[in-house]
Amino acid sequence: MFIYNPHNERILQERVSHAEELLQQIPAKYCFITGSFLHKEKYEDIDLFVISRTSKQLTINNPKARITVLDFNDLYSLFYHSVSKSCIAKTFLPQRLLKVTLADYWQVVNEAIPTLFNEKDQFHKSVRFLILYTEYFKTGEVLDSFQLAQTISRFTGYQDVLAYVKQEIPGILNRKIKSSYAKRFFYTQAGHYKSLRDYAAQSFLYHLTHQIIAKHINNVMKMRESAAFSGRQKRKPRPKMGASFFVRNK
Repeated sequence: MFIYNPHNERILQERVSHAEELLQQIPAKYCFITGSFLHKEKYEDIDLFVISRTSKQLTINNPKARITVLDFNDLYSLFYHSVSKSCIAKTFLPQRLLKVTLADYWQVVNEAIPTLFNEKDQFHKSVRFLILYTEYFKTGEVLDSFQLAQTISRFTGYQDVLAYVKQEIPGILNRKIKSSYAKRFFYTQAGHYKSLRDYAAQSFLYHLTHQIIAKHINNVMKMRESAAFSGRQKRKPRPKMGASFFVRNK
């Protein structure tokens, strides 16, 4: 058994032996437990992950165990890098380079916003992904399960999450995207949302894309003004012609 705990977070000692018992019931080499089960006295589920190519349904003798099977292709994902960062594992876990794109990020945003409006204050998986991706693109750090839970606990309701989205996402995307990509992608997205603005979630996304576009245009204008000013400063003044220049030669 191996304990991954890079931030020296408090793990309840009695849960270590309990986790080992549960992991031994899994007929797979790579499996691990993470989440509130390791840190909190009271917990709802035991988040147990298995890395396997099996299509069989896995069960263990514990009604609170929630088993998620990950394919080896999932090892490149931000999700895997997050859940495996702080955990108790049966053996050393396989590691792969993280591969995540801005297109992946926007897909998460696109799924999480309607969920927020529909479910209100019930923060489901898509909302957790929204926070995970936003914090990664904002800071470059992958939050583990404990850190992610702490971050989400700061939001008292879905309105707080929406305010967080409006505050963080336009700035993040404008630092990351190129001008050509912004015009091509977000103008297309805005056009799609425009026809669905009668729905609250689509209206929010419509205004969010316009905020991203406007902020990007503003940044581009500032860069051009700065470049133009710098160019003027570098120009050498033309030399003044003295009076002798105008005197005719006799």
